[in-house]
Amino acid sequence: MRVCKVLWVLLFGLMCSVLNASESLLGVSAYTLGKVGRFEVEFMQLGEYEIAVPYEIENAFLLFSSSQVSGIVGCNNFFAPYQVQGGGKVLVVGAGGLSKKMCAKALESNLEAIFARNFNGRFIVQGNDEYIELVGESGFRIRLVPSLSLEP
Repeated sequence: MRVCKVLWVLLFGLMCSVLNASESLLGVSAYTLGKVGRFEVEFMQLGEYEIAVPYEIENAFLLFSSSQVSGIVGCNNFFAPYQVQGGGKVLVVGAGGLSKKMCAKALESNLEAIFARNFNGRFIVQGNDEYIELVGESGFRIRLVPSLSLEP
């Protein structure tokens, strides 16, 4: 019985943290990225090609801190500086870098290459209570959802 209560408390806490992250997206802006912190990459779009990130790709997340974005989209660590402009409606991502290990799967390598080539420059920030989309001037679009992970 005690184990059941502990599990209920943990599940309730997780549910509250997810709800709080969703509520913070209602007034979505680039400032929301730093507030929420960690986002899962749901899909990327390049021109007419939409690239869904499959569930088996565990490493598809971005972590926004005060002035740097880092994470993994594929198998290597990514990092880049960013600035918020236009009252929070524009995110400007600077030149980034990647670690250089060989990906185990071709799919990981392909996702990583598309991401690394296109995730820089000016992005318009838009979204709703479920996701944030970053729409680049080059036509590259990336959809982020708040992470359910308990890791920072």
